[in-house]
Amino acid sequence: MVSVVLGGTLLTAGLRRRSLGGAALALAGGWLLYRGVSRPDRPSEAGGATPRPGGRDTDTETQSGATEVERTVTVQESADELYRYWRDSDLLTRVVGEFAGVTLAGEDRHRWIVACPFDRSIEWETEIVEDRPGEFLRWRSAEGAPIPNEGSVQFRPAPADRGTEVTLTLRFDPPGGRVGRTAMELLGVVPETLANRMLSRFKSLVETGEIPTLERNPSARGSGDWV
Repeated sequence: MVSVVLGGTLLTAGLRRRSLGGAALALAGGWLLYRGVSRPDRPSEAGGATPRPGGRDTDTETQSGATEVERTVTVQESADELYRYWRDSDLLTRVVGEFAGVTLAGEDRHRWIVACPFDRSIEWETEIVEDRPGEFLRWRSAEGAPIPNEGSVQFRPAPADRGTEVTLTLRFDPPGGRVGRTAMELLGVVPETLANRMLSRFKSLVETGEIPTLERNPSARGSGDWV
């Protein structure tokens, strides 16, 4: 109970400040809150997540707390067309969905804005650092990002002419190691969920022109479930 109360207080105070000290408070509060609400018998995540049975998905957590996630999906379209879609800034905004707002910030640069509790937000810019049309695209956060991160997307022909295999890799390296990862997840930045949702939305948008929604579902089950 003490951990929950103190953690919530520090997290709130940290998010109200736009400074390095505020970030440190938020990280410390997030860790205490995590300790307070976790069950003592909860399995340890030190060894990283387990890939999906029979799949090519991988999750890796380093000792420093950095998380790398890889997901693959097959899309019924050519690699060249999929590359063109991914380079479209408007489409990227729809693919990212409710996780963040994405806008152009210059040539080969985007600004990401993630809403946080208490009417706060965190933002960073990414820049494309490797570009092979129709094959591969890699980006990374610019210097000074509150949550250093990088990502890539690769396009390969699927077996038996079934379209193109799209492999998305995301890596987040929050300050403070595992404490920082805990605070990052409390803010709604969950790499595993983000990668799954991005690929699912991308596939649906390319193949059907629409993105599945639960807005008409009376129970709204699963809506906003980024975490």
